[in-house]
Amino acid sequence: MMTESRGRGSNLFGEVAPESTTRSPPRLPSDPGKPAASSPRRSMEETSESDSGSARGTKRKRVTEPRDRDSAGSGSDSSGSPFRRPKAPLMPICTEEDGTVLYGFTDDQDVMDRYHDDMQKYIKKRDRHKRMLTLAPSSVTERRTFKETESVLKYAESVLSLSAYLDGKMINQCTGIVVEVDAFRNSAIILTSTWLFCTKKPLDDWTKKEYATEAKVNVHMLDDSTLECRLMFFSEHYEIAFFEISGDISLKTLSLERNVELGQDVFLLARDTNLNLIYKRDKVQLVDPCEHQQNHYQFLNGPIPQCGTGGGVLDAGGKIVGMLFYKLPLVAFIPSSLILKCSTMWQHFRQLARPQLGLKLRTLAFLDIPRIELMSRKFSISSGLIVGEISAKCDAEKLGIRAGDIIFSCQKERISSIVQLEHVLLGAGEEHLEKSNDLSSKVEVEIGVFHVRKRIQRFITLRVELSDHLEVFHSDDEDAKAEGSTGEEGPAAASCEAKP
Repeated sequence: MMTESRGRGSNLFGEVAPESTTRSPPRLPSDPGKPAASSPRRSMEETSESDSGSARGTKRKRVTEPRDRDSAGSGSDSSGSPFRRPKAPLMPICTEEDGTVLYGFTDDQDVMDRYHDDMQKYIKKRDRHKRMLTLAPSSVTERRTFKETESVLKYAESVLSLSAYLDGKMINQCTGIVVEVDAFRNSAIILTSTWLFCTKKPLDDWTKKEYATEAKVNVHMLDDSTLECRLMFFSEHYEIAFFEISGDISLKTLSLERNVELGQDVFLLARDTNLNLIYKRDKVQLVDPCEHQQNHYQFLNGPIPQCGTGGGVLDAGGKIVGMLFYKLPLVAFIPSSLILKCSTMWQHFRQLARPQLGLKLRTLAFLDIPRIELMSRKFSISSGLIVGEISAKCDAEKLGIRAGDIIFSCQKERISSIVQLEHVLLGAGEEHLEKSNDLSSKVEVEIGVFHVRKRIQRFITLRVELSDHLEVFHSDDEDAKAEGSTGEEGPAAASCEAKP
């Protein structure tokens, strides 16, 4: 678990503190691609420097709305006048038999013109009131206690915003989570997404992306100051990145929790482009990724804006159980257990090693219950992963694995979820790195497969590539499609074979 302070020594990634560190100033100049004298969060009533006041210590003047000389009525547009609806100029029209007096607007055109003018001023002032923090309409739809509100505000202190620039132009802006603070080094580590500095991001997650690792990245602090940070480590496949900031900072951390359950109640915390907090209650969905999405994603209803990518999924105790990604049609997140596994492997070996199976998978447990019950009766299988697609020419295809087959084990461990499979694969990569840092060699991965067409199960040993890069999925050519559609089994490479 990541701690708030490690004192003198190494940080999350095993970096030893230097004898002397250079502190960054609490406020750095804005990026060249961003105007330095303006901020989207400043209102018209905030102070602004005068034209001649470029030096420090220059007096500031307050900019206010101009007063309307003709607005002396109750609907005055003056910022200091009371906010009252103009009184309608009514006059008696007639009296009914029961004595009720009916009123209508006066016939005096001058009086009516003044009333309409005052009404327009009243409407404009009402609209300005709606934009005030205290008077804006509330979007609160759920019930919560004062204690819950205080807890969310406390957790929000660890949720920041980051923006990346290349050649003075912004690439992206997203959210970051403070996961470690080193008091001795005056530094902090921020978890976010590689989307921040991704310059080419196809819709298909299985397609190669391009990253500007040399991009300048700024962290927007909650006091409106800006600090430049440095990239420590990132994973192309899992799209996670860690940045370090240094300087006179005071930050709080959020710890990462390994366990998240399907159907669990959670809440989301992120930042929009104006540094405003995004908060939403949600529930972990029983949904598989779409064909264009990576296997390891889990999902929420959402939605969040793109800048919410990198935000946190928190449990009731305020621990991070996942990191958000802007995806369609549902919001995705990567579980914290995989993030912790990646950071541990990087700390020990300075690289990741993940076996690439070339399979798009679905979760059997997400099928409707009657179908699961039927498979349990017919095949004696009620859990595992269903093969959706197979990458062309991969070892799994050559050894007879086809769409619809069920993977029930990996490296002799029973598998019931995709996240569980990812942990086993990373464990196999970690075991390889303990023996050798060479990623050019292949590794053997044993999987248990039930072939639905032939109703037999086999244990197959795949020789697959290890990589710390994105797993790219290769589409079938016409010959491969024709071969795969026959449903014929490939060469036998099973250590054992048996009917259930």
